[in-house]
Amino acid sequence: MMRKRFLVMLAVLLLIIPVIPAAAKEMPEGTENLSYTFAGIDGGTISTQSNGKTKVIVFFRVDCVNCQNVLRTIAKSSWIHDEDLADVCAVSMDQKIENQQWVQTTTDDVRNFEATYCAAANGRIQFGLDAGVNDAMIAYGEPAGLVTIIDNGYYVSKSIGTPVVAIVDADNKLRHVTNSYTAADGIEDKLKDIQSGNTQNPDNPTNPDNPDNPDNPTNPDNPDNPTNPDNPDNPDNPDNPDNPDNPDNPDNPDNPDNPDNPDNPDNPDDPTNPDNPDGTPGDNDGTGKPEENPEPQESSSSKPACNHVGEIVIVSGATATTDAVAAYECVKCGTVYRYEAVSNSAYAAFLKETADAILNAKQSEVVINTKLWTSFNKTVFEAMKSRPDVAVTVNYTFEGNPYVLTIPAGTNVDLLMDENGFGGFRYIENVLGK
Repeated sequence: MMRKRFLVMLAVLLLIIPVIPAAAKEMPEGTENLSYTFAGIDGGTISTQSNGKTKVIVFFRVDCVNCQNVLRTIAKSSWIHDEDLADVCAVSMDQKIENQQWVQTTTDDVRNFEATYCAAANGRIQFGLDAGVNDAMIAYGEPAGLVTIIDNGYYVSKSIGTPVVAIVDADNKLRHVTNSYTAADGIEDKLKDIQSGNTQNPDNPTNPDNPDNPDNPTNPDNPDNPTNPDNPDNPDNPDNPDNPDNPDNPDNPDNPDNPDNPDNPDNPDDPTNPDNPDGTPGDNDGTGKPEENPEPQESSSSKPACNHVGEIVIVSGATATTDAVAAYECVKCGTVYRYEAVSNSAYAAFLKETADAILNAKQSEVVINTKLWTSFNKTVFEAMKSRPDVAVTVNYTFEGNPYVLTIPAGTNVDLLMDENGFGGFRYIENVLGK
């Protein structure tokens, strides 16, 4: 019930909350690009390699509002049709939230997403769908410092907000990584900077250390800069309670609480003041008549707007079937920006529970039942190595059909996993000759 409540809150908040600016990282010159290959929805594959032209890679989820907004703005941008500027590909995660449950994303889901949000691109965005997207997002986000480590005392997992946008130059060097909402014009600026030369140049306006960069806190145009007139801490800001022009400032002559304000009922010169010889007791509007059903005045607040500083708090832990739920909230005022499921945390919980069951087995066989997951990772295989006396039987579902996988005790598990330590159940069956 708690899980359902949080997911309902997530669904609502994703529709009504303001967009939170993306976290971004300019990568050092010469950063090698990562190599991934994904399945395209119309056949063929999508590679993260640039192949002699700058490439924009968007990792997304079909039900993610930020993903919808980012890809829609990219599709409607003018630069998307400039074939000399960059190629663009978008690869979807293989899961989405539907009826408060995680379900598989289909190629039809991705096609509908493209038709709904990216028709304006006229096919200039290559779409894919792959189970490896979450791992790729983590891999791209880690060198950029965009990955959050979740440790609930039982397992440690990594999480990153969607979408993740990576820009790779023509020399296949990783140049820029962002996550969450990313404006299409910001991507265009970055592409043009890469096309024109060195984005690390301190004179380049997109360099985060350039004092002319609006994101640089030393830039007077940066809202966090105390000299920025829009900064609530700036004494010249009319919203600053210490600014004499602030109507909430008690020293402001226009403030009705200022005793020198002629409209202040406590001002002896105010005709509504009972002590004013020209006024009438009870006269609130200067007419000489008591006001009927006077409306209470709302007290004005002199509290400046909070300059939010966000952090992630886990409000619902993961199980083997449900992801953890994280709240993104301000550490200063407690405002919650949004609730979001922690991607892949349920899978991590499943792997941890499976490994523990093998390591702590009292019998010669461990039976694992799952309707969601179809693979093991290195953690589980290492547990099998530690307990070669234990056989593992997995009752699982693949494409709607039930299967039973049996891994005999003493099996050489190195044959069951790829170079990244993962082994799909169908692949394992082929290796075992089942």
